[in-house]
Amino acid sequence: MPFPIRVALCLALSMVITSQAASEEIDTILVGKIYTADPEQPGAQALAISGGYIVSVGGVEEISALAQPETEIIRIENGIVVPGFIDAHLHVAGVGSALVNVDLMSVTSFEELIERVVARAENTPEGSVVIGRGWHQSKWQQLPDGSISGFPTHHLLSEAVPEHPVLLEHANGHTVLLNAQAMALSGIDQATLAPEGGVIVKDSEGQPTGVLHETATGLARRLEAYGPERAQFLLEIAQDHLVSEGVTSAHDAGVRKVDLDAQVALAEVGDLKVRLYSMIDATDAVAMNEWRKHGLLVASESQRLTVRSIKVVADGALGSRTAWLHEPYSDDPETSGVSTFPMEQLDTLIADTRDGGWQINVHAIGDKANSQVLDVFGKYLSTGTDSRFRIEHAQHILAPELRRFANLNVIASMQPIHLSSDRAWAIDRLGSKRIEEGAYLWQSMLASGVVVASGTDAPVEPVSAIDNFYAAVTRKQLNGLPESGFEAAEKLSREQALQAMTVAGAYAAFEEEVKGTLAPGKYADLVVLSQDIMQVPESQIRETKVLKTMVGGRWVYENEASDSN
Repeated sequence: MPFPIRVALCLALSMVITSQAASEEIDTILVGKIYTADPEQPGAQALAISGGYIVSVGGVEEISALAQPETEIIRIENGIVVPGFIDAHLHVAGVGSALVNVDLMSVTSFEELIERVVARAENTPEGSVVIGRGWHQSKWQQLPDGSISGFPTHHLLSEAVPEHPVLLEHANGHTVLLNAQAMALSGIDQATLAPEGGVIVKDSEGQPTGVLHETATGLARRLEAYGPERAQFLLEIAQDHLVSEGVTSAHDAGVRKVDLDAQVALAEVGDLKVRLYSMIDATDAVAMNEWRKHGLLVASESQRLTVRSIKVVADGALGSRTAWLHEPYSDDPETSGVSTFPMEQLDTLIADTRDGGWQINVHAIGDKANSQVLDVFGKYLSTGTDSRFRIEHAQHILAPELRRFANLNVIASMQPIHLSSDRAWAIDRLGSKRIEEGAYLWQSMLASGVVVASGTDAPVEPVSAIDNFYAAVTRKQLNGLPESGFEAAEKLSREQALQAMTVAGAYAAFEEEVKGTLAPGKYADLVVLSQDIMQVPESQIRETKVLKTMVGGRWVYENEASDSN
């Protein structure tokens, strides 16, 4: 479905706001090259800000005439101004944790992973849990001896770190590796059965290898447990990192009670720098009960938290062969993945929360997961209800499902950076036919009339709006390969990529009236970039730096190297 465009209303509002601007107190005027992402006025040379909102956008002379003695005039001599990036799918607490836990994103072997864990353990009190994240065996030069089902076992790790429980989260967020101490504390042994929707990988003798998939990761949850103080700490460092990457709004995809409480606390005292659109984790019964009694929380300029959606996880991930497929995996014909949330339960959830106005957002990566979720959504198609159902990832689908996405007005919340990270090995999982016909179908989604919102899924991938933009317009790995990109017909244009990172993200959160474009009446949320990502050669896009980030008319991040003032 195309975005609901209220052209006449928007133009009338723009004229009223612009005519009033001369009588308002203009706080800031920005002068420079501006991309608004507004199809009615895609480019401008200046904009005026008052009280946290944009009041006028246009030419230099027109906007400069609004200046008053106290107005700060900022000239962007180098680079450009774009709307604040809206990351439509990430995990805020996970971003914070990734900043303080052992970083395993770049390890190229199991031996290097162990070295990093040992180094952290040497500076950690004996018995305290060592947590790391980001490893991915498909990106290693080779698997260690004794690997089972394509994953390492705990033995070398347990031998190297015997006195600390160790929990290492996979890059996909759907798998963990535990050492012997961690398994003992979690009560995992030969007799332990996996919960429904989960997998405990065991060796030929039935002994656990330390690898847990999907709902089985919950067996080790107590090792990661933390309280309110830790939750607030992770939120604070995460939001500082987000704004440094130009992210002014973040959709937090699946939040548990302890983190929701921290978000509410910061929002109530006005300490949220970034605007949060938080989805309640459907598996957290306490949070679900509490918020359904409370009702929707919708953000304002002074209170920057919205809680009006629920996140469901319908399947796993491709890396762990737990994404739910119609046909078996090409590199493991014994499995077609895992269903992690019964469709009957999803149906009941939608029926029970519909009167409360809750949006339902479902993680679905595999083609069967997407088909099954669309089946359930289809039961609730109603012209009188603006449900804005979302499928998070929509990574691998049957091509005919494009029509159903469009007909059901289902938003595709996708992550271009996943292609850069995964495509080189994903073809082993799916085979060339499924990859070419049904994987990462960004342009086909748009051509079918589907709203495509863009996110990073951080900390599964780094928080980098620029890398995400690069992936969307090139369909290459971050090293620039292959030269023509993977399945090049599915590339986005630069305008489409920017829209997915701004306008579509606002729409996906029911916020298109207040954010997503640089237009009169919208929040003054914007980013100053070091160069013009809409024009520079694609080989230079990743050299772009975030110089300044503004939220609500106030600078929340300024790069020390910035010389744009």
